[in-house]
Amino acid sequence: MALETAFTRLQREIGIKRCVIIDGNVDDVYFEKNRIVTLESKLAVILKNLGYEDTVFWDRIYGAKGAMEQLSLVDEANLEGDAYDDEEDDTSGEPTEISLNDPTQMFNVILRNLNRPNHKYAFVLNWANYLFSSSGTLSEEERKQMTLLGKAINEQTPKYYFSSREEVNESVVIIITAKLSMLPISLYQGNPEVSVVNLSKPDRLERQAMLEKLQDSFNVTLKPGETLPKAENFQQYVDMLDDFSNREIIQLAKLSMKEQKMSFDKLFLLFKYGEKENPWEKLDYQALKNIEKTLSERVVGQEEAISRIRQVVIKAYMGLTGIHKTSSRSMPKGVLFFVGPTGVGKTELSKALAKFLFGDEQACIRFDMSEYSQPNSDQKLIGAPPGYVGYEEGGQLTNAIREKPFSIILFDEIEKAAENNPRILDIFLQILEDGRLTDSKGETVYFSESIIIFTSNLGASEIRNSGSREEIAQQFLEKVKSYFNQEIKRPELLGRIGYHNIVPFNFINDPAFSRRIASSKLLPIKKGIAEKYKLNLQFESEPEFIDYVLNASDTNKGGRDILNAINDILLDELALFLFENKDDLRAYRGSQLIVSVNKKAGKLEFEFED
Repeated sequence: MALETAFTRLQREIGIKRCVIIDGNVDDVYFEKNRIVTLESKLAVILKNLGYEDTVFWDRIYGAKGAMEQLSLVDEANLEGDAYDDEEDDTSGEPTEISLNDPTQMFNVILRNLNRPNHKYAFVLNWANYLFSSSGTLSEEERKQMTLLGKAINEQTPKYYFSSREEVNESVVIIITAKLSMLPISLYQGNPEVSVVNLSKPDRLERQAMLEKLQDSFNVTLKPGETLPKAENFQQYVDMLDDFSNREIIQLAKLSMKEQKMSFDKLFLLFKYGEKENPWEKLDYQALKNIEKTLSERVVGQEEAISRIRQVVIKAYMGLTGIHKTSSRSMPKGVLFFVGPTGVGKTELSKALAKFLFGDEQACIRFDMSEYSQPNSDQKLIGAPPGYVGYEEGGQLTNAIREKPFSIILFDEIEKAAENNPRILDIFLQILEDGRLTDSKGETVYFSESIIIFTSNLGASEIRNSGSREEIAQQFLEKVKSYFNQEIKRPELLGRIGYHNIVPFNFINDPAFSRRIASSKLLPIKKGIAEKYKLNLQFESEPEFIDYVLNASDTNKGGRDILNAINDILLDELALFLFENKDDLRAYRGSQLIVSVNKKAGKLEFEFED
């Protein structure tokens, strides 16, 4: 059990080391026998068992608390910490409560008392992550405080003769911080008198123990006569709470009491995402059966790619994604790597999938990886380190997934970032392996409800548009494999993506596909003209117009060049016509605007028609 192992190590090192720093999950609650206690209460028991009768707990808000008889206090007029005089000791009174809110005063107290002969103290400094500046440059007062603390810890020759086991443990300073990086590195790095003990989140057995402890506090739907630990899916519930703190498990139980009784699964979704219903489970069964037809209406000529998407979505819908792994709850719903020529529908298909799954094309969160090609630009995804500009804003990726956990995450043209910024691949590796990512502020986001899609144009300029689809697809697959294994030497990333998840896109060779693409791109233009000008845009001969457009485009460049041709041929001339007739547009509202092709003049002609 991770927490118990950490506390066992803590007991072992207290008194052997003059200073023990506890960092990590320090704001949680923990088991002490059969009670749930805070870290301070847990430490109080540990220290008492180790023979520390005089324990002082301190933070800069409440000052010092604890039994402090025989404690040599620093006079406020003498903050330099003169050597104590035994004659000044007051040993006659009862344990006193003092308040030393100023860190300099408290560190003077530690200096005067940590090395006193025949006295054994434990000084526990809590909330230490707020003691020093986060900029990395200490103020003059902070330097003084560090000097006092360093002298207290390191100045005295350690005791090396022990007549009994009770004499082994010496006075100790215990520093509690949520983030080790918030303490000056000179305090602990390379210092043999300082030990760092990290408290992790509860592991699986500890989460199970907490659920069992709180079983009567969970107002969830169970079978008649069934208790939470005896529930059929109890072990799945334990897995769901991976990376939860004990405090969060308690909060989950509180939420169940505030809401109408529901299943544990829905309670989990409500707590984690603010939603009772899982969009994945709400997908319409009949719609799923027709997913290939639906996606083909927006992206034509890519039946193989759409078929692979169908397999991924159905597996996620049936709850079988990652079921072969113990970490299945945190894995993304699916991972796909789209590779192929430019303009054949890789990005468009990602948007269409977001619309199909979540009802909103905006659920496709796109990251143009050319923006992350410079060194250190990976920090934009997870946030700048503490002390740097933009730290408070967090990361673009982590913020996006926190806002929209149910989404398609699209990393467009991944090779543009990988070539010059290999560190960004480590981020992808973590997402694909663990399904989670921790930003610069220490906050963790999860990708367990999303599909991750990478796109790439690898090989697009080298692979010839000839031969069968199978041959072209195989060439793209080999190009991707070579890229990861030989060029960037990151085969482990390809292993996480999965060779079978590489989806080659075809060149658009069939003229019928090109015509369908062009026709589909005319629909939003007609809609936009109707909404803005109340005109019904029509073509005298739409097939003739489409042929006119295709003759001006390079279909080897895919649908994007068709779109460019429509923009250059239709929208440029249409805008000019509307501009020249701006004063008459109101009079023609509700009329048809007919577009015809004048091949002799090599241009389009427009005419209003009632």
